[in-house]
Amino acid sequence: MRYASIKAAVGIELILVAVFLGIFGCDFLPGESRKVKFLDNSFAVTMPGSWSLRNDLNDSADLQMGNPFKEAYTVILSDNKMDLDNFSLEQHSNLTRSFIADAVQNYQESRPEYLYVGEFESIRYEMEGTVDGIRARYWHVTVETENFFHQFIIWSLKSKFSKNEEDFDAVLQSFEAIQEG
Repeated sequence: MRYASIKAAVGIELILVAVFLGIFGCDFLPGESRKVKFLDNSFAVTMPGSWSLRNDLNDSADLQMGNPFKEAYTVILSDNKMDLDNFSLEQHSNLTRSFIADAVQNYQESRPEYLYVGEFESIRYEMEGTVDGIRARYWHVTVETENFFHQFIIWSLKSKFSKNEEDFDAVLQSFEAIQEG
């Protein structure tokens, strides 16, 4: 008799776990990373397996993704160089960072770090600040391709950024131009 009630309780727990994982599992359990294309399939990044595509982070973004359980997010905004008046990589980075600086309280940023994202010249700043009383840490990376500037805004809570840095770097370094036109 006692065995039957334990078996029933375990059965109910397994059902609840299965339902929970079905609803929430993709956001915190590691899965398979996948390539995600954006900007008319001209560019792609690899999204970590525990992340999902989002549509609630930035209305202007060409790609939005993240994991709310890890507090890890990335948005990519791309600007066609034809719409800009001979901007350099630095000028584009300065302009787009200024919008963030205006929206964030207690804003601080590092010195620029010049790097390659894949084969493309890029510039990265680490930033910190407060939004609605929440302390966040960011990477702002501008990647220059032949016809576009791609602004990566990558962030997490200040206390969780270091734990997410490996995923952030993987997303950034996976950037590729498929067919730029």
